[in-house]
Amino acid sequence: MLDRIETLMGGLRQVTTDIAHDLRTPLTRLGQRLEIAARSDADEQVLRKNLGDARREVDDILAMFTALLRIAEVESGARKAAFSRLDLGEIIDTVVEVYRSAADEKGQQLEYGIDPGVTTVGDRELLIQLFANLVQNAIRHCQPEARIEVRAQRVAGAVEVSVSDNGPGIPADMRAKVLQRFVRLENSRTSPGYGLGLSLAAAIANLHDAPLSLTDNAPGLRVSVRLGC
Repeated sequence: MLDRIETLMGGLRQVTTDIAHDLRTPLTRLGQRLEIAARSDADEQVLRKNLGDARREVDDILAMFTALLRIAEVESGARKAAFSRLDLGEIIDTVVEVYRSAADEKGQQLEYGIDPGVTTVGDRELLIQLFANLVQNAIRHCQPEARIEVRAQRVAGAVEVSVSDNGPGIPADMRAKVLQRFVRLENSRTSPGYGLGLSLAAAIANLHDAPLSLTDNAPGLRVSVRLGC
């Protein structure tokens, strides 16, 4: 028990440090934009641009805290009481239709295949969030004309849902780390986000007793979760 408490305290200290580190840059930018906007000699066009940029910085910071609160809520297990029998095909179809236009804009192929009648017991809203995060992650990090495939199939008394792509993938030594809060690959640091998407996906999967698995798709990445049926 003492070892567990020590681990939890260490994790809390690390999260606190990570939050402070990740907030420093956007808050610095926000302060600079507001300082420029406050100058009496700033023309209207510059003023509007900096106020608009400042608003986006605030929205990004709020989105980060929303994600952190959502992870904490999921990890508390409170949502498990509302589990019900769900149609996985309908959930995946909803997610794919929402993100199809985003894939089309990048010239990517977003395809899916679902075994008929696949169901599971869980929280519909959270499962939509889980699969949406995985699909969005693939779209964001894959090159134009990449192929992204979502599948749901029965496997040994369970239902395995996977999101596969032929993008850059994740090095083997980083696959466990990217499921932690605020961890991002070097080539992703210039893109929007705070490294919380996969953390939230992992928390939702764990709530459903279905840990995420990241494997090599040769080329690309395959993320799968095995749910009870």
